[in-house]
Amino acid sequence: MSDPNAAPQVVVNQAFVHKYLPTGTVLGRRLESGKTYTVVGVVANSVNDAFGEPESPAIYFSYRDRPALQGELHLRTRVGAEGGLAVQARRVVRELDAALPLYNVRTLSDHVETNLFLRRIPARLFVVLGPLLLVLAAIGIYAVVACAVAQRTTEIGLRLALGATTRRVVLQVVGESLRTVSAGAVAGWLTVYGAYIHLARGAPVTVSVFVGIPLALMIVAALSSWLPARRVGRVYPWVALRRD
Repeated sequence: MSDPNAAPQVVVNQAFVHKYLPTGTVLGRRLESGKTYTVVGVVANSVNDAFGEPESPAIYFSYRDRPALQGELHLRTRVGAEGGLAVQARRVVRELDAALPLYNVRTLSDHVETNLFLRRIPARLFVVLGPLLLVLAAIGIYAVVACAVAQRTTEIGLRLALGATTRRVVLQVVGESLRTVSAGAVAGWLTVYGAYIHLARGAPVTVSVFVGIPLALMIVAALSSWLPARRVGRVYPWVALRRD
């Protein structure tokens, strides 16, 4: 590209070849973009603006053939020497042309961090909202189950009056409540798991999350049914029957 008399040349990426030059030999083909260019190379697809963007056709022109008002310089350095690269780059540019501006000097790590900043905001929000939503769900389960058990005060009192033991009544109430909550927990678990494997394909499953959260909710449901039933079972049967 340093020969000013050479014919205009371009390099294309694989997406460009797949879309516009799917057959025949790619090298040596001619493209029209204001003037005629010769394809002299093919490079791999790469992202330009952000991670996850779709692969799109790209043409790379020589600065000699298509000058621009600004450009980018990519420098490779030794590991651990990134900090002093900016100073050296500014010195070299100043020696070439003192009036030439040099700005937005950053390492590849800094560039990646900047690109991922907006993507990490939802993750950081879920770090706070996730536990809060779990607590709210636990409070909701406790309130609903405890209220449902409390409404069975007359039934519990009648069973005790007919000779049922407190332990048997409490275990039966807790078992019935857990069966109802378990059905909802299984349905919710299957829904979340299906969405996870669909959205995060190939990502490892976090066992502590998929097992720990349902287990915690089941413990809350057991306590929310055991405490009211135990409290009602401790009173005399005629006292429980008089509450209706």
